[in-house]
Amino acid sequence: MRTHTRGYGKRRKPRAAWVALITGVVLCALIVVGVLLPVLGLIGAAHATTFGTLHVPVGGIAVALVISYLVGLGFLVLTFLARFGALAWVTAVAAVIATLAGSVWPLFATAFSSVTQVQDVIPFIQDLIGRVTGH
Repeated sequence: MRTHTRGYGKRRKPRAAWVALITGVVLCALIVVGVLLPVLGLIGAAHATTFGTLHVPVGGIAVALVISYLVGLGFLVLTFLARFGALAWVTAVAAVIATLAGSVWPLFATAFSSVTQVQDVIPFIQDLIGRVTGH
């Protein structure tokens, strides 16, 4: 049985590769809308309710977001270029993981910064209590 190919020996992209690409793009977009935006809203609300005393590492968060989203975009490009379904799925999953990691990172960065800030505040509060009580 002979198979018919289109063009000059160029292989058609399998349906699994297209499905992987569409799934990867949709999931990455859902992560941005469903995870990143609420996380940034939560951090902004926490910053506002503490009247600016909570240190939010905006520069670190921005750099991490740009890097993780560029990695995710790179994996989506590799998904688009993949000619095998399995490879397309692997790169699509990698894009989703990179996007998810970048979207959740602002929570961790702010938490680490807050812990450091609290460690600096505790001795100040202890000293203040000592001065007020006279000990």
